[in-house]
Amino acid sequence: MWFVTHNHHIHSVRILNSRLVRHPQFKYNGPGWRQATVSGKETMRKTIKTILSITVAVCLSAPVAGWAIKAVEITPETTLAGLSPNAPEGTFLVAGAAPVITEDSYQDEHINIRITKSRLEEHRADIVVADVWVSSVKYFRRGFALGKWNGEMRSVKTIAEDSGAILAMTGDYASLLDAGLVVANGILYRDSNNRVRDNCLVLADGEMVTYKRREMDVATVLDAGGLWHSFLFGPQLLEDGEVILKSDSKIRQANPRSAIGFISPGHYVFVVADGRTSKSRGLTIEALSQLMKDLGCRYAYNLDGGQSAVMWFNGEIVNSPYRGGRRLTDIVYIGLE
Repeated sequence: MWFVTHNHHIHSVRILNSRLVRHPQFKYNGPGWRQATVSGKETMRKTIKTILSITVAVCLSAPVAGWAIKAVEITPETTLAGLSPNAPEGTFLVAGAAPVITEDSYQDEHINIRITKSRLEEHRADIVVADVWVSSVKYFRRGFALGKWNGEMRSVKTIAEDSGAILAMTGDYASLLDAGLVVANGILYRDSNNRVRDNCLVLADGEMVTYKRREMDVATVLDAGGLWHSFLFGPQLLEDGEVILKSDSKIRQANPRSAIGFISPGHYVFVVADGRTSKSRGLTIEALSQLMKDLGCRYAYNLDGGQSAVMWFNGEIVNSPYRGGRRLTDIVYIGLE
């Protein structure tokens, strides 16, 4: 075909033009021959332009490598470990009991949430911490706007309500990146490596681990199995369980923050820090690292912050987001669905 290679393209045009000027309707008759040749070339230009337009449209409509949405279940809910034995007695209600809900707490047979608000005067920052216990990571979930990964954007409130959340917080906005592992609720959406971002994994046995950039190989992780969630924002907030004294992150300055922390299987913390206002400055990565350590975390991970740093509980926003927050593509949440 004419569009396979440049040289082939030129050769084919010459042949086609030659055929055009020798066609009976283009008989040589002095000046008219030149007119026929020009008309033939103009027809050829239009033909080429049309085929090029169709080819470009087809190429643009094809999936781009790295963006294909797989949506393959790799960790069924039936394989998730029961974590109730890890919780202190009385953490969960007895089976069948009605949930107990207050302004800053929630408790049922699978979930226990306690919310506290405080101020770190040293950093002039207001903090909201949700201490969370779940009987299985089945109740530690991720939600997407309109139920679709890599889709549209909606408010935290809208995504939370659509997802049946009890507690919700900013996600990782992984759809913004063109590479990196994406797993949510045991479903694999993308399986490429990202050597620039730190990674965080939540596993079927309730464990949570973080990896420094370039330390995690996606194929190895997937082969190991038992992956419930992956996160792709970062950075990790503790190194070998210890505070980061000097972060090399480009977003290390004081800002509104969102973070998740792991204390033990089934026991997690959701944290937001308000910032960018005269009342609340926000936290540096180092200050956030220290906070997560003080909360008893063994692993901790920074999520999408800034204007995205929002925490929602039982129908209400419980922090003071910068400029009221913004619409997001995804959330992390605790819920029964």
